[in-house]
Amino acid sequence: MEMLFLGTCVAESTGSLTAQTNRVLFRIGRTGFMAALCLTLPAFVAAQTSPNASSPNPETQKCAALLNFNLENAPGGPSVITSAHLVDVPSTGLERWILAPSGFGSAANGPSKSKQFCDVTGYVAPQNKFELKLPLANDWNQNFFFYACGAFCGTVFGDACNLGLARGYASATGNGGHESAWGFDGAWAANAPELQEDFGWRSNHVVTLVAKAIIAHYYGKPVKYSYMAGGSKGGQAVLMEAQRFPQDFDGLMASAPVYDYTGRNTYAAAWFAQAFSDGHGGSVLNAAAAQAVHNSVLEHCGAQDGVDEGVVTDPPSCKWQPEMIACAAGRDGPDCLNAKQVAAVRHLMTPVTNSKGQVLYAYPYIPGTETMWAGWNYFGAPRPGITPRLANLELPRQYGNYLLDEKVRENEDALTFNFDRNPADFARARRIYDATSFDLREFKARGGKLLVWHGWADGAIMATSSIDYYEGVVKFMGGRKQTEDFLRLFLVPGVHHSGGGPGFTEFDSMSALEGWVEKGQAPDKFVACRLAEGAVERCRPVFSYPVVTRYSGKGDAKQAESFVPFDPTEHSAPQRR
Repeated sequence: MEMLFLGTCVAESTGSLTAQTNRVLFRIGRTGFMAALCLTLPAFVAAQTSPNASSPNPETQKCAALLNFNLENAPGGPSVITSAHLVDVPSTGLERWILAPSGFGSAANGPSKSKQFCDVTGYVAPQNKFELKLPLANDWNQNFFFYACGAFCGTVFGDACNLGLARGYASATGNGGHESAWGFDGAWAANAPELQEDFGWRSNHVVTLVAKAIIAHYYGKPVKYSYMAGGSKGGQAVLMEAQRFPQDFDGLMASAPVYDYTGRNTYAAAWFAQAFSDGHGGSVLNAAAAQAVHNSVLEHCGAQDGVDEGVVTDPPSCKWQPEMIACAAGRDGPDCLNAKQVAAVRHLMTPVTNSKGQVLYAYPYIPGTETMWAGWNYFGAPRPGITPRLANLELPRQYGNYLLDEKVRENEDALTFNFDRNPADFARARRIYDATSFDLREFKARGGKLLVWHGWADGAIMATSSIDYYEGVVKFMGGRKQTEDFLRLFLVPGVHHSGGGPGFTEFDSMSALEGWVEKGQAPDKFVACRLAEGAVERCRPVFSYPVVTRYSGKGDAKQAESFVPFDPTEHSAPQRR
């Protein structure tokens, strides 16, 4: 018969074993072999614990001992640690996350302060998986860092922890409360209301509580300062923490937050898909059309700050229209837009409305975002292992069928989406997923600081949405001064969705947030740079909104010190094209 062997014979012979050995399960098919094992293991254990045997590394033992840490009754629990082992950092440094965002400066790419760390994995019931990387005690800065997952989550990207670990943080990340294919796979949410709630607002909170309990146990002292960052859905998660759990973090950094999660994944995505659809599952737009748009946009709006930097620095003031590059009658070419393409781009750049003209989603595409239309508004170039997609075409079906209700809906489709449907259809989803509250009074009262940044060239979530959220908070909190005490917004030219793009992708807003939280140094600006072939090509300051950047007219236009701030709320803005 098959027997379950728990290492009992070893425990009886030695009286004690390491925690890791005690947890190993062996399934043995023969009673005789188990008996032989019981006879031989005591001698083996004795040999391992003899005076001549090398002593285990204390740090290895300390890390492995976390497997015995009981988290059933921990805040946020029950939770279980599934693995804990010491990891040596390679001489080349920590692994760079393939999805590494902007905002972490050279610390994200440079040498790590830690040469070893304790790598911990686990989960909080029911499916909130996490990874926590703990630097050795002498390398720990006594702070906690959490990076929130993006898209529809579903995967633990452990390398995301390295963004904080490189700075000396005990660093964690999670899967958003479920297992799924990364990207926009919504099937995990089918008939799963508890998982939907975890994904929408609960997962990051409970993982944070458990991570802090593990950290305090491991180091013998509590966390001093707690920070959280995330982009896109991760940005929504950051705002959700400020709104629902203001006690969790001292400093929050949200990039490109999709706070109107329901509106972007339904109304907006369907509107954009209907704009570019060719009626056969594809798009009337392509890379050549996007490049033609970009060339024309830069011709009209590429020098808004008084110097040509090759990016649009103030898209809302750019008066570019697709008709400017319409092909002549009977002509079709790569440097102009045909009639269908003109109509598509015009539609993309128009707010979402119903048949009565009521605005349902106010953040259409803006000039400069065309460098990120691939994958959203037309199929991008094929890449190994990545299925080509049209995200705006895909989102309404995945979100509508699986995430909107407790039970699966059928026949949700971007191209047949009804913009006159009853808004009550989305009421439940908005309660779960949307981080639209402007009420941040509790977060401010406890001294929390929130830094939001958004790339002007973001083709997934337009930066104008972050402006509207900021303005909403200003109005609710009673004015700009009352808001700037705890919330700052930065708009970075030429940056795509949380990173990448043709613009100023290299900057360190994380250090700006740290200085604000720990030293009271409110960030009025940070310097952002653009790389060319791995070297800095030019830099410019990025000022806290609504202050914008202008070339002073003196000095090297590639140097940040040649630019000055301009506050349009205090002066009449100069005429721009």
